[in-house]
Amino acid sequence: MPDLVSGQRIELSQPVIELRIESPRLDQYGRSLGALLVGVDRNKQIPADFAPIDIEQREMRPGAGFGPHGEVQLDLAALPAQVERLYLILFFAHGGSNARSLRDFERITLIAEPHRFAMDLGGRDDTALVLAEIYRRGDGWRMSANGQGFVGGVGALQSAFGLNFPIPPRSERLLPPGPGHDDRGQDRRPTPGTTYTGSGFAVDAQHILTNAHVIEGMSRVDVANEKFTAAAEIVFVDPRNDIALLRVTGQPLPAAAGFREGYDIHLGEDVIVLGFPLQGLLGSGPQATAGNVSALCGIGNDTSVMQFSAPIASGNSGGPILDQAGHVVGLVYSSLNKELVRQGGSNAENVNFGVKGVVVRAFLNATGVEPQVAQAGYPRSRAEVVREGRAFIYRIRCEA
Repeated sequence: MPDLVSGQRIELSQPVIELRIESPRLDQYGRSLGALLVGVDRNKQIPADFAPIDIEQREMRPGAGFGPHGEVQLDLAALPAQVERLYLILFFAHGGSNARSLRDFERITLIAEPHRFAMDLGGRDDTALVLAEIYRRGDGWRMSANGQGFVGGVGALQSAFGLNFPIPPRSERLLPPGPGHDDRGQDRRPTPGTTYTGSGFAVDAQHILTNAHVIEGMSRVDVANEKFTAAAEIVFVDPRNDIALLRVTGQPLPAAAGFREGYDIHLGEDVIVLGFPLQGLLGSGPQATAGNVSALCGIGNDTSVMQFSAPIASGNSGGPILDQAGHVVGLVYSSLNKELVRQGGSNAENVNFGVKGVVVRAFLNATGVEPQVAQAGYPRSRAEVVREGRAFIYRIRCEA
């Protein structure tokens, strides 16, 4: 059986194909693995007659069904004419098993006879990935072995690929049951006691912004910086753009960030990222890194996202991206998986993504929060910007 590598594309010579997912840990951790088949038109919109397919429920669509063992069966000739592309998406669903992320599955293999695409997940912290894409090419169809992973979950994946579809409850196990699977007593929350840390920043005297994936599924959220510690409540979540708004009551927050006036960011301009990466390893204090805006869009030409080169690590999620005057121009949310790129024979360092400031401001406007908007200022030293930013950045600690 020919093996595919990440990024490889093949012609699909037969109109009917079967997709089967295998993993050596599926019996043990199956309840924590979700799977969706999402079809889109040429504008990446969901066609009315081809809603996303929940694979556990074995939902039927025109041209799409299931075999006796849960394998997805596609009749490409019978798909609705509007369907231009199909995404096979896997995601970590926090089911009733003790898995922590997709890495616990060790290896995921897609069988699309006569081809096979195997992904080694060891050492990766992805919680969502696009396993494969099937798309029209001229009068035929092709398949791409994708494998792009996201530590930010399905929300980050949607933002990067420009997709917009309802996210199933993260507790759902969407792969078909197999030997040894038992769905009785399935827990619909992360394992009690699970903790996660991220970053955030104050936008007024009561509210703090962070990523949706930082607080998703958590029952308790605390915020802290060098001068302030408090419990916070989740006010509003936008999973599509991976943004969440937290509220702190009682004592007002001592300082708030200011957004840059206007909506333009410039290719090549210098930026500074603040946050709390790798807590417990690098210390408990804030960290600052610098780089530049390396692209004005994300994967798939997603214009809601900017690409930047300032180094980030786990825990930076939700932190601010600042310009040289100390004004917010974006919100950190994900990093390109370097191991995946290397598997494809290439190399990449510090390819990171953030939600653009204009998108964040639109989110705040929709929630009724009016952030400070600063007039254009002169560039300051990096040390000055960081010193000021330390007053409005927060470590976000969440517990299930």
